[in-house]
Amino acid sequence: MNQHSQQSTDEVSDIELMEQVAIWLLKLESEDCTEQDRIDFIHWQQQNPKHVEILKQMQNTFEQFSGLKKQSKSIPYKVIEQTIQQSKTRSIFKSNPIFIVILTTLLTSTFLWQILPTSYWLADTRNNYNQWSEHTLTDHSDIKISGNSAYNILFDKENRIIELLKGNILIDVAKDTNRPFIIKTESAQIRALGTRFIVQHNKQTTVLTMLHSTTEVTVKLANGQSQVQQVHAGEQIIIDQDGLHPKQNISVELTEKAWNEQMLMINLMPLDQLLNILQTYEKQKLKYDAATLHPIEVTATLPLDGTGLKLLQRSLPITVQTDMFGRKVIQKK
Repeated sequence: MNQHSQQSTDEVSDIELMEQVAIWLLKLESEDCTEQDRIDFIHWQQQNPKHVEILKQMQNTFEQFSGLKKQSKSIPYKVIEQTIQQSKTRSIFKSNPIFIVILTTLLTSTFLWQILPTSYWLADTRNNYNQWSEHTLTDHSDIKISGNSAYNILFDKENRIIELLKGNILIDVAKDTNRPFIIKTESAQIRALGTRFIVQHNKQTTVLTMLHSTTEVTVKLANGQSQVQQVHAGEQIIIDQDGLHPKQNISVELTEKAWNEQMLMINLMPLDQLLNILQTYEKQKLKYDAATLHPIEVTATLPLDGTGLKLLQRSLPITVQTDMFGRKVIQKK
């Protein structure tokens, strides 16, 4: 009897620890997260080996879900439904406390799977905010990556697909007449008809900059209709929830030179869209009201070492301040 009571207490403790892990993960991913929060999280892990054990268990659950990431986003819910249906009677919840722990773990992990950036954590390739790197794909295409970026590689016999989850890539596409090369983002599908272009994606906004030849962009709108447009060398286009925006002309030579020198060249870009790109090169969170800053158009060449905002503050009617949470707050004067 005492042994059974002790077992139940341990199981309840595990559930409570899972809730604590969930709270910590949410805190660490929030805009309000501070360096002190990260230090406190490390201290929390050091308080008890059980804390680390539960954390690793939940991380392992995420890794198991990662095997399903190429399938429907609704799969975690299907897993729960199947798990519950496999129990023949409701009495299993009362008679088998271990099952409760397993189901609670599954429910908690599934909840976190939906609200945390698990797709980013589990991406095939990731890049830090201050990192510039280059990779050669199996088809001999080259991808240069800069800033906080992540993508998946989905190659098969019929297609070559790069799923850009976040960040900035410059692609030099290798020829393969049997398999089209496609970049997919949350906002658009970009099919390469040429060889060289830049794609930048963050927060449901995609910026396509053509350096050579042509791409075909397809966008599905909220009303179910589609937009299709070709973008040629020397052109740049922004794609967001409103669809395709008017194209802007850019200098191919200066754009490539800027990338190679770890800078960003933009022409008549709305300030909120520019900040969207700069966020991928910033360690700190950028906080701003997009609608207020959108009318401000920017033409500039900016360094991507964290000093770009200071230059913008000198030349634009904006203020940049750091709040109590360590976020850079950008406001219109």
